[in-house]
Amino acid sequence: MKILIITDDAILIEMGNSFNHVQANQIIIYNSDSNPLSVVAFVFDNNPSLLIVDDDYLKPNSAQIIETIRKMNKKLAIVFVTSDPGLELGKEISQLGILYYAIKPLVESELGDLLNSINNSKDKITY
Repeated sequence: MKILIITDDAILIEMGNSFNHVQANQIIIYNSDSNPLSVVAFVFDNNPSLLIVDDDYLKPNSAQIIETIRKMNKKLAIVFVTSDPGLELGKEISQLGILYYAIKPLVESELGDLLNSINNSKDKITY
């Protein structure tokens, strides 16, 4: 499974890299530019099976970027990660078809379980 992680969070990058060889996952880390057009273009150029979006890296454009990606690819599994526990953000993001919403700090075993679950049911996910 091709997994694209959009983040500059060292812990999230380390977690992603630890899953690079698990079940033949291909992990791509993107953190070179938080410009919305650059991010969206990179997502479509790489065509991942799973997109992990770090809100802390893309603020204040996270929802806009996810909405644009979702319009172009309704079936892409998206995981949203943030350090903001606010209800307003949760309401806004949950309406965009997010598969999983996580508040930092993440636990590596949770992320591993999520990836295993997606790998085992990737053909069954519908939006």
